[in-house]
Amino acid sequence: MTSEVDELNLTLIQHASCPWAYFWCVVETGIHDAAQDLGVEVTILRPNTFDPDAVTKLIESSVNKPTQPDAIGVAIIDSDKFRAPLTKAIKEFHIPVIAYNAGAGPEQDQIPYQVFIGPDEYKGGYEAGKRLLAASQSDAKGACFNHQPGALNLESRCQGFFEALEESGVNAEMVKITPNPAESKKILQSYLDTNPETNIFLTLGPEAAVPFYEVIPEKKENYIHGTFDLSRTILDEIEKGTTLFAIDQQPYLEGYLAVQWLTWIHRHAFSPPSSIMSTGPSFVDRSNVEIVQQQVGQYR
Repeated sequence: MTSEVDELNLTLIQHASCPWAYFWCVVETGIHDAAQDLGVEVTILRPNTFDPDAVTKLIESSVNKPTQPDAIGVAIIDSDKFRAPLTKAIKEFHIPVIAYNAGAGPEQDQIPYQVFIGPDEYKGGYEAGKRLLAASQSDAKGACFNHQPGALNLESRCQGFFEALEESGVNAEMVKITPNPAESKKILQSYLDTNPETNIFLTLGPEAAVPFYEVIPEKKENYIHGTFDLSRTILDEIEKGTTLFAIDQQPYLEGYLAVQWLTWIHRHAFSPPSSIMSTGPSFVDRSNVEIVQQQVGQYR
């Protein structure tokens, strides 16, 4: 058993990483903690920028290299592009594969991996819309700021938000920004100048929330804001009342459970209890922000 533990090598493939995205620092803390607890070697692969084509090449190279990993975890941001190389890994080389962080489950993604570990993105967006509507005094128009256009998981967040608002007769739209805060700030300034009626805002992560905080005081007084994912800045804004809530997909669990289940599947032939293992949405607001603040940098 000891030799099996020492020789087990896992490859996890992501579209982003620590330190340039705080969220991924928490995911990777979970990955490294699980690797240490279980005695396995983990290699994390990711491109330097958000690029689904580059991620596809990383999957292909991992599957086709002479020394293949014992198991693979992938954040599935583009199921169409990832389908062929992952199916090859599973069907031809019999490499265990799971999805974590981004994905919709093997059936919806049409990729025969074993389990998706991550949030229900649509549900998170939908519940966000309902909470924002309930707290809003004036339901004029909503905006969902997407800092990674084309990422299926982020688009699902916006879609849930849109449908929640549409049920109450409130229009909403996606505003495409970038992971670059300076560029996003200019886009947000222009949008708010040309859409003064918009007063319900959803950001999809710190990359969008931070420029939003810089722009909004100059542009609008009466508005309501919610966001996805956590950072020290976002938690501070919740405490101040600028932001109503943050939706935490519990990224530490995504990283830890991905390593744990890949290890269990390979080492013991365990089967996940379901094809989707949800880690969220979990809401952080003024009622629980204090305890969450104490976990920033490790579990949050």
